[in-house]
Amino acid sequence: MKISQPTFRSEWIKHITSGGFLLLYILLFIPAAKAQSTGGGPLDEAWTLERCIRHALDSNLSIRQAAIQVTNNRNDLRQLQLSRYPTANAGSSLSLNNGRVIDPFTNTFDEQTIESNQLSLQSGALIYGGGQLRQSIKSQEMAYEASREDLNSTRNNIALNIANLYLQALLAEKLQESALKQLEMTRAQRERIQKLVDAGALSIDNLLNIRAQEASEELSLVNARNNSTNSLVNLALQLQRPDPGSFQIKQATQFDLQAPMEIGIQALFVQTEQRIPELKAAQLREKQALHGLSAARAARYPSLRGFANMSTVYSSTNRRFLTDQPPVVTGTAPLGYLENDPTQIVVRPVYNYPTELVPRFNQWGDNLGYGLGLSLSIPIANSAQVETQIRRAAQSATQARLQTQTARNQLFSDVARAVTEYRAALARVEANRRNVEAQRENYSFSERRQEQGLINPVEYTTIKNRLQIAEVNLEQARYEMLFRAKVIDFYLGRPIILE
Repeated sequence: MKISQPTFRSEWIKHITSGGFLLLYILLFIPAAKAQSTGGGPLDEAWTLERCIRHALDSNLSIRQAAIQVTNNRNDLRQLQLSRYPTANAGSSLSLNNGRVIDPFTNTFDEQTIESNQLSLQSGALIYGGGQLRQSIKSQEMAYEASREDLNSTRNNIALNIANLYLQALLAEKLQESALKQLEMTRAQRERIQKLVDAGALSIDNLLNIRAQEASEELSLVNARNNSTNSLVNLALQLQRPDPGSFQIKQATQFDLQAPMEIGIQALFVQTEQRIPELKAAQLREKQALHGLSAARAARYPSLRGFANMSTVYSSTNRRFLTDQPPVVTGTAPLGYLENDPTQIVVRPVYNYPTELVPRFNQWGDNLGYGLGLSLSIPIANSAQVETQIRRAAQSATQARLQTQTARNQLFSDVARAVTEYRAALARVEANRRNVEAQRENYSFSERRQEQGLINPVEYTTIKNRLQIAEVNLEQARYEMLFRAKVIDFYLGRPIILE
């Protein structure tokens, strides 16, 4: 429903977006005995404010996206924490080579098809890194905590938006009731005037005027009903209900405002400063930037790493002799010639010694090798990359510090505005209450005079309209006062309950 006082609605929305953390107290302090199911249930069942908020928190996509960011930051933190431990990686290769290739076992050229198989295992660990890893872990811890506060802030904003729509729907229903009440009063007045006209005590123009007034108020009632329906539909759509037309909220019972609270701006700010998620997130990001600066400076120092490796190899050309089998003569080979007769060639027998392929597992065991070592890296000249990173990290730290101060200043401004608007709302409620009382007395007196024909219908209608406007203004002031009081309650850490 569109509220006729623009400052109430526009500043309300502005305030809830800047305040940003009501949800935590709504969920913590609403009595558990009143908890209702967040999903399912008949659509015609009246929804309380608590149920609306809980349902929105379960189904809102922005909250799910913020939760995913929290999970990502937690995974990044875990990855950095595991970087402290040694790494271990195994490798294997299998190849078939044909043609003139190098035998990986004998490291000589060969012209046959060679199968080779290599296995390896490497391990490494950071021994000293100048504290860069430690500072990076602390920085990521702050980033993770800040994302959790961002999630709280998102949840709060969603809850406040639902509370805004809920109270607008309640106000629309109240204005609808007021319009119906005014119409019933006009109908009763029209019946009395009808009797007086029939008796000849009043002229027909009085009856015509009251009928016109009745028709006008019937139109106002239709508009009020439409506004009430639209407010409920808007709230149902925000909750992603499948049938917004059947959505109903619980009627507010008597919500008389408590006695005026005496609270100062500075005292309220001190109580609120440590609870607001936006400020906590800004403070965490400032710490994150400072740890990031320390990590960037640590890159100036040497780093020492240790490593170890183990490898073995298999080759299809690695064969061994069979000692239990005699050699076989496969032919002869020239050895030389006789000194006194060069035409007489001297030959020798050619033996073929039986061999077999060394089994794969035997080769892996025979060819196993190990290695250990240390690797020292000393930064000397890296195109000023380290110094550039340090300057960037320093600027980030300065910016984060300014953002923290901005968040603190914004919180103080919000608290000051909340206290000021609360005091102004108190005055508006009291002024509207006095106005309604005066307009009711005037209307009651004018009603009697109108029945006696002492005032004309135009004057009577004007007085009646003034009463109706005064009552509407009082309802709006009461709901504004309710909201301002709940904001102060929230800043004070009090239960936020709407019954």
